[in-house]
Amino acid sequence: MAEFSTEEWRKIRILFDSEAERFGLPQRRDESVLLASFNIRKLGGLRDSSNAPSRTREAWRFLGDVCSRFDLIGIQEIMNDLEGIRFLRDLAGADDYGIAVSDATGGVPGGQGMIERLGFMFRWKRVRRTEMASDISYDRSAVEGNLLSHVDDFAKAFTDRVKELEAIETDHAVALAAWDADGMEGRKPSKRSPRPFPMPHFLSFVRTPYCASFEVVGLGEAKPYQFLAVAAHLLYGEGSQTEQLREREAEFFALIKWLMWRMANKDVYYRDMILFGDLNLEFEKADARRPIVEQYIKEQDQALKGKSGSVYFPFIAVHPEAETFAQPGTPRDNLVFRTNARADQTYDHIAFFGHDTRMPNHTHTKSARLAPDGFDFGVFNFSDLFAEALHGKPLAQLGDAERKTLYAKFEHDVSDHMPIWVRLPRPYPRQTGPLIE
Repeated sequence: MAEFSTEEWRKIRILFDSEAERFGLPQRRDESVLLASFNIRKLGGLRDSSNAPSRTREAWRFLGDVCSRFDLIGIQEIMNDLEGIRFLRDLAGADDYGIAVSDATGGVPGGQGMIERLGFMFRWKRVRRTEMASDISYDRSAVEGNLLSHVDDFAKAFTDRVKELEAIETDHAVALAAWDADGMEGRKPSKRSPRPFPMPHFLSFVRTPYCASFEVVGLGEAKPYQFLAVAAHLLYGEGSQTEQLREREAEFFALIKWLMWRMANKDVYYRDMILFGDLNLEFEKADARRPIVEQYIKEQDQALKGKSGSVYFPFIAVHPEAETFAQPGTPRDNLVFRTNARADQTYDHIAFFGHDTRMPNHTHTKSARLAPDGFDFGVFNFSDLFAEALHGKPLAQLGDAERKTLYAKFEHDVSDHMPIWVRLPRPYPRQTGPLIE
């Protein structure tokens, strides 16, 4: 596996230590709290299956320094081995941070697939764990309901699957017979694998989202923010591009429906929720994707008779600073934050669901960054930092070969996603919104 040399890390650290904020890493401040979401690629043990270091020491140090800026971080792709997240907690500050993780999800014992955990790191002085921890799962009746609602589509999918498996068995038997007739000359025929089997409609989550309740400590006698944090890593999908997109959207909209139902239900604890997730939705054409998401939220709100509260996805909007400094004629799609390391997708999101008027909603987008401790949101673009430290120019200005070489050195060692963040003022007396008034 390619990795940065000692000299390359030295150049990266010089730029990081002096100008990390220029690349979007927020400053920690006394009167505000920083929430983040970060898919840290395969965050597992300190050594891999061959007993080699899973990451370089400098990559661990870099990740620890990045995480130490935030007060609550939703983390995706935590592997079954918890040694890595414990080490990351120690690097960020063992006495300052706690961790909460789910059980392994995304597979079955002895089966195939990447089993992972979802979790949170939280800074004790600003964020307190409260009593609730759970997952988001659909019970048997809901799964049965999903099947029955689309019984013809599922029946066709399963029938086609059975026919495919039967054809594979027949072809393999014929090949074995021919090989046997030839005196078992040459390599023994192997059985071909079936094609991916995407679901025609949503049944249940492939990786079960994880929930834990927290509160953000206020200033003086101010009431804390109290909310259910939801960590999610939705599936990428199987099959063709159309089938992949269908599966992604099915999980995404099922999650939104669950969150909005919870907001509208007066009998549940923690009707205020913050979603931290790698949602795997493609946003190359953000202006086409945004109305689809907003229309679904509107439809769910109407189905719940307008009692669902506020829903806000900052990262499907354009940050006002991006509009201010954009070149004339720049397409709006190019102004939305990109969150993967290759800077061409907005997979990662922090979103707000609830009733607490101190939390942000879509009307506050235009006011982001007006006050140092008021509402703001952004991405730490370490891809540009690496490119500038080593090549003297941002990622977009590198040639194809330079970009490919750069990706190979950090996408596995650091991550293939960049951390996203939201700043909120710490709760203060007589607060009415997320801005400093």
